Amino acid sequence: MRLLALFLLLNISVVYSQNKCRSSKKKISKVEKYLLAGEINKSIELLSVIQLKCNESDFLNSVGDIYYSLSDLENAYMFYFKNYTIHGLVNTNRMSVANFLTSSYKRGYYSTFNDVISDPNFNASNYTQIHDLISQNNFAFESKRKDLKIKTRSLDINSFADEYFPSMPINSDILIYTYRNQIKEFPDEDFYISRKEFNTWNSPIRLGENINSEYSEGALSVSLDGCNVFFASCHRPDSYGGCDIYYSSLINDTLWSPAYNLGSIINTKYWESQPSISADGNLLFFVSNRHGGYGGKDIWMTRKHDNSWSIPINLGPSVNTSSDESTPFLHFDNKTFYFASKGHKGLGGFDLYIAHIDSLDDIHDVTNLGYPINSHYDESGLIVSKDGLTAYYNTNKNKNLDIYSFELPLEFRSNRVATIHGQVIDSISRIGIETEILINQVDHSRSSSIRSSQQGLFSCSLPVASNFTISVLCGGYDFFSSNYILDPDELNKNIKIVLNRLNIGNKISLDNIYYDFDDYSLKASSLLEIKRFATYLIVNSNLKVEIGGHTDDVGSESYNNTLSKKRAKSVYDALINYGVSSNQLTFKGYGYSDPIFDNKSDEARLQNRRTEVKVIGSYE
Repeated sequence: MRLLALFLLLNISVVYSQNKCRSSKKKISKVEKYLLAGEINKSIELLSVIQLKCNESDFLNSVGDIYYSLSDLENAYMFYFKNYTIHGLVNTNRMSVANFLTSSYKRGYYSTFNDVISDPNFNASNYTQIHDLISQNNFAFESKRKDLKIKTRSLDINSFADEYFPSMPINSDILIYTYRNQIKEFPDEDFYISRKEFNTWNSPIRLGENINSEYSEGALSVSLDGCNVFFASCHRPDSYGGCDIYYSSLINDTLWSPAYNLGSIINTKYWESQPSISADGNLLFFVSNRHGGYGGKDIWMTRKHDNSWSIPINLGPSVNTSSDESTPFLHFDNKTFYFASKGHKGLGGFDLYIAHIDSLDDIHDVTNLGYPINSHYDESGLIVSKDGLTAYYNTNKNKNLDIYSFELPLEFRSNRVATIHGQVIDSISRIGIETEILINQVDHSRSSSIRSSQQGLFSCSLPVASNFTISVLCGGYDFFSSNYILDPDELNKNIKIVLNRLNIGNKISLDNIYYDFDDYSLKASSLLEIKRFATYLIVNSNLKVEIGGHTDDVGSESYNNTLSKKRAKSVYDALINYGVSSNQLTFKGYGYSDPIFDNKSDEARLQNRRTEVKVIGSYE
């Protein structure tokens, strides 16, 4: 009796299982019909009610393949994995195996991936491009195994909606980001701003009606001083097609100027978005799917010259891949570059990377930031504070997009920078002057130009403990040039530049002219200063000036007179070579006859060794 009962029970179980499989397979056929008819929602709804009580290999793989075709890789993986644990690879077709491997990698099941490719029934030669996928999974597996033990912190501004693409000025107490609501009938993206007080981000408010609009705003980059923004907006009436990049400037504390389209040099009929402005305001990075790239969406760059943007160039294969790149960010040090990519070796989805820029033709050392910063979810939008220590980024690891912060490991930090705040004013009226300001990092051989505001205000960032010069060429005023040194612990410096109105008899000290000891040959570092002064003289072609050479009192009078004259002649010759008319120039050596300080200390003697320009006349 017991044997009979056991036989009947087993028979009933088999029949029940067959009935379940028959029912499930009918539903699968119906799902496939919905898919062919384009009724995706009905397909998904029916898939969700299919029970997991049919364990036949072809059924499990079919469901997995359908989920894979719908880009639902988590559910695809679940069915493929169940089939693998029950049946192995024996009855699994090549497409399903390939989909299983891709799902395993992209959903972060790196160990499962390794188990499958180690299976005796797996033949790598049956699969094209499998070696690239194996390489990607090996990288992800090792990265997760190394776990950097970094703690990320969700920002106070996060909600049940989406918050992403953070941006902040150099003072790091203002955060501007994109907010996307969850209203399916009226989806919208707008910019919000939050201020940090007592280490807490305050309740955010909308950025302003001149920037936010009835259209979608997608990504924003704020200038170093917080007074200018570049942002993407889609399908506005003045769009060149799809999403374009726009610009707006701050009028007062809360009012922004009407946004204007950056024009057809940058914007095209294709998709342009995710702008990122450099610290000096002269480089604009953005993302586009325009022709001329490496595939998908690439990062491009345009340079500002004479208040106009150049034709954009692609950042090249060291950054861009056949897949998608996004969210470029050049740190305030102008050397450390962060971006997101799906194409470089990663953990699946968008990962965050660091690279280094020596010049625009040399972007190198692209490195994945590793686990747990990166994961099989999408990470992007990384920005870094001016000290190189704190990073902000967005991820969808909790379904919605949220913004997080974390402390960067030492190897991924940018260089610390100091902030220079200055003002250019008229010596008599004390009113601010809008003009071009030229900055040269003497010990880094880098130069850049910025422009002061209508109030004469300007800001820039420089490496800590750096030696730098500032030159100002402004019509109607004397040429200004001065040298500055930042102390190692000096993170903020205020500079007041007072311009004298151009008058005969005025003396201008060229502080950044250097010679070797006991020599009259100009050092290479002096040529930038001379070139700028040459430009000033060419613009002010009615001026006639005397180049005066001065020494300290070390050595005989005749020796110093000769040396100072030869040094003045070196500057004279260099100015001629840069295009200045000889009619504007004369030179004279003063030796040590006209010191500006007594010669009782090394510092005083250093100041007395100078090249000075005197305005001696003008041409009508």
